[in-house]
Amino acid sequence: MPNPDTPNSTNEIGKKVSRIQVATIALIIFLSNSDDGLAQPKLVAKRVCINELGRIISLGDRYLAVGSEICLGDKINPANGSTVKAVCYSSRQVLEFQQSSVFGVSGICTPPQFQAERRQCTPLNRDGCPKMKGPGEDQESLKLITPYGNILLNTRPKISWYPVKNATSYTVEVTSYEFHWEIEVKDTILPYPKERKELEYGAAYTITVTANKGDSPMNYPGKLVVHVLPESDVKQVLEEVNIINKLGLSADEAALNDLDIIYMSKGFLDETINSLKARVAAGSKNPTLFRVLGDRYLDAWLLDEAFREYKMAEWLAKSSGNSNELAQVQSRLKLMKSQSQQPMRRKPAQ
Repeated sequence: MPNPDTPNSTNEIGKKVSRIQVATIALIIFLSNSDDGLAQPKLVAKRVCINELGRIISLGDRYLAVGSEICLGDKINPANGSTVKAVCYSSRQVLEFQQSSVFGVSGICTPPQFQAERRQCTPLNRDGCPKMKGPGEDQESLKLITPYGNILLNTRPKISWYPVKNATSYTVEVTSYEFHWEIEVKDTILPYPKERKELEYGAAYTITVTANKGDSPMNYPGKLVVHVLPESDVKQVLEEVNIINKLGLSADEAALNDLDIIYMSKGFLDETINSLKARVAAGSKNPTLFRVLGDRYLDAWLLDEAFREYKMAEWLAKSSGNSNELAQVQSRLKLMKSQSQQPMRRKPAQ
């Protein structure tokens, strides 16, 4: 005897198939009309990767919207004539993808692996560092703390240094071609004076701090050569930072991943260290954040500060049972210990 429900069931299945076909055709039409590459598909929902490899930070991809996480197995599809920019968490770089090719991220942004040897000149990797200026100068000269690094975004940077025993005052000078100002202070921190002309984009400056005892200078002055990048580079970085700040990410995640990579892609140590320090001041207990902050202090040749952050990262990793982070920070502490007997108190001359 025929099943009376069969015709209705078949009919319902047919209706569902039809609806799926219509939806598929509509999606194909939608995508085919997006060849200009600038329209971002509104059908893309917020995804959560199990192991995210990076993030899209510009327009130009056919399917991935600005702010989309890049998951293992994803492909980046730049539209014709477009450049897609993405942060890559493993290489700690901002990458650009051009033309109408499809880029598989698995061969570009690979899962992170800790490398003990750092490529740039740091206290733990000094093979390629330039030589010191003169005998004893590295041991006797005043040491600047801020601005961190040599590449600046801020045209009015804070200047600070370690105190010199028996010094009664300090003379701070900022000089460049047809640019000079000088001031004498008692403290070891100098906010950029409001009455002084700010630094200009695309120019290099020498910051010199001399310790005085009475009217006489003491020892070698501390010097730091800084470069302010062109205004176009600064605006580009600020636009990328603004994109990240609007995504609603956790403050720790944004600071130690996306913002750190964006700042460091141009060498802005001052900005990323201050960003990470702000999270520490806000009470972060993330061991990775403390470890990355330690890395940045090493980049700035501030060993005591780096060691302090590494020890805090080690304690937090142990407390939270984070074995991967514990292994990374202990590798760094081991390297610091192996270098502790060698003189490296001052960053080589730039």
